[in-house]
Amino acid sequence: MSLLSSARNFWRRVRTEGVRSIPGMVHTRWMTLVHRNRLRQEAAERAAQEEAYQAFIARHTQPEETPFTTALTLSFLIPTWNTDPTLLNALADSLISQSCPRWEACLYDGASTHADTRDALQALGKRDPRFRVVMGTENGGISGNTNAAFAFAAGDVIALCDHDDLLAPDAVRCILQAAEEGADFIYTDEDKVSADGTRFFGPHLKPDFSPDALRSGNYICHITAMTRQLAEALVQRDGSLLRCQFDGSQDHDLALRATELAARVAHIPRILYHWRMLDTSFSHQRAEKCALAACAAVTQQLTRLGIPSKASVERLRTRIFYPVPETSVTAIVWGKGRIPKLPRQVQVIRADSPAALNDAARQAKGEYLLFLAGGLTPMNAGLLREFSMYASWDRGWLNELLMYAQRPDVGCVGSAILDRRRFYLHAGYAVDVPGGAVSHHAGQWYYGHPYEVTDRIVRNVTGVSSALLLIRREVFLALGGFGDYASDLRGADLGLKCLRAGLVNVYTPHARMIEGTRNSEFERFPAEDVRRFRDAWGEHPQERYYSPLFTRDGRMTIDFTQEER
Repeated sequence: MSLLSSARNFWRRVRTEGVRSIPGMVHTRWMTLVHRNRLRQEAAERAAQEEAYQAFIARHTQPEETPFTTALTLSFLIPTWNTDPTLLNALADSLISQSCPRWEACLYDGASTHADTRDALQALGKRDPRFRVVMGTENGGISGNTNAAFAFAAGDVIALCDHDDLLAPDAVRCILQAAEEGADFIYTDEDKVSADGTRFFGPHLKPDFSPDALRSGNYICHITAMTRQLAEALVQRDGSLLRCQFDGSQDHDLALRATELAARVAHIPRILYHWRMLDTSFSHQRAEKCALAACAAVTQQLTRLGIPSKASVERLRTRIFYPVPETSVTAIVWGKGRIPKLPRQVQVIRADSPAALNDAARQAKGEYLLFLAGGLTPMNAGLLREFSMYASWDRGWLNELLMYAQRPDVGCVGSAILDRRRFYLHAGYAVDVPGGAVSHHAGQWYYGHPYEVTDRIVRNVTGVSSALLLIRREVFLALGGFGDYASDLRGADLGLKCLRAGLVNVYTPHARMIEGTRNSEFERFPAEDVRRFRDAWGEHPQERYYSPLFTRDGRMTIDFTQEER
């Protein structure tokens, strides 16, 4: 990054987040300079992974061999305007190559001024009758042109597609299969493709539906599909499918609205869409405008749902602040080492051992239970001591946890725990792995490039560590408390209990802790605990938020040793 670009980014963050962002930016810059050799090593590893990915994606996108028949039809809504004919024809080729022929492509052109675009569009209709082309008389933008395409779509299922991207051969088959199985909102994994269409990179392996991650940013993106009934319900309620007032993040607004009304949201963990990286892409040129539009869409959703909140943009992501009412908290502390400073009104109970946590919970008087292992220090506290004039900022980590724990749909809330070198010990648990459970981002460096910046956003996880866990007392007791585990599998087990009860668990990065005592909670789980966990949840517990295409060690990198799906 050039000095000029760095300066622009610096002032952009100061302008949007205020002077409170300066210490963190200075510290991050210092760490990246000091550890530039580590960053070079990471860059080399990423380059090697990208090379291996070329062979992987060629295998992964091979179509299924088992027969599939359906009476459903999928309509792709494709807005066009001055599209490069080469890119348009490449998209058309990927459609004609679909393993399931039950599709139509509804292309609405917003009065293109390039004659070669108009000629290419007219040729598509002659090439295959499934290409249905309407030449508009004015350009309605992405939202208006997409809505116009929906007006003449005839399919049972509706999907959005950009005019210059590519589809994997099984895209239609997989979406219609999910619709046959009862899903009314469907999304898939995706990756990126170079401008010339020859190189694939940046696989985005997504979680199953994660409402908190969706409010942080549009992780759903491509492919977005829904039943005609759901699409028509959105039009009836909101006036149109896509809404032009959210241009730049109109697809994010659509995903928020559609998942509110959907009876069943299905995620297909296959890379079925290739997003072409062009310099002319709207979101690349005007990232700030997109981020502001996304924040406005999230704000409107929270208003629709009657959830008091305030949202703002931080580093091109939406951050939500929920008001925290006056309440009572009991902190249940165990283990060696000091604990973070707590407000005076928080009741503190010392447990002799993790085995005594349930007894302490029954004795607690607080409406909320904060389970806290000794040896934790708020990450920002260590940083801000280096900038002592800002030390008064270190007051918000407990409120950050309370913001989410107070929601009636939330079970456990936790945050990141790192060692003193700033390597992740914990950032939410995945459970369908060898050894019982593993942390997201296990062993990754905070100042490096953790996967898709998911360590920096609020998102849903299967479980959080019992070393830093906030939960409503009534929920904890109703679920039977922690299981009889000697290790932190008790946190993963409690998270699964919450999911079974219809609650979600939340990871927030804004209450990060540094663990300074080499606490055994984060070591490998003992065999007896794993056996007990397997007895309770089976060999393959339901894992919603950690892709089956990831390595099973928590590093959140693609597993190139897998065969296809």
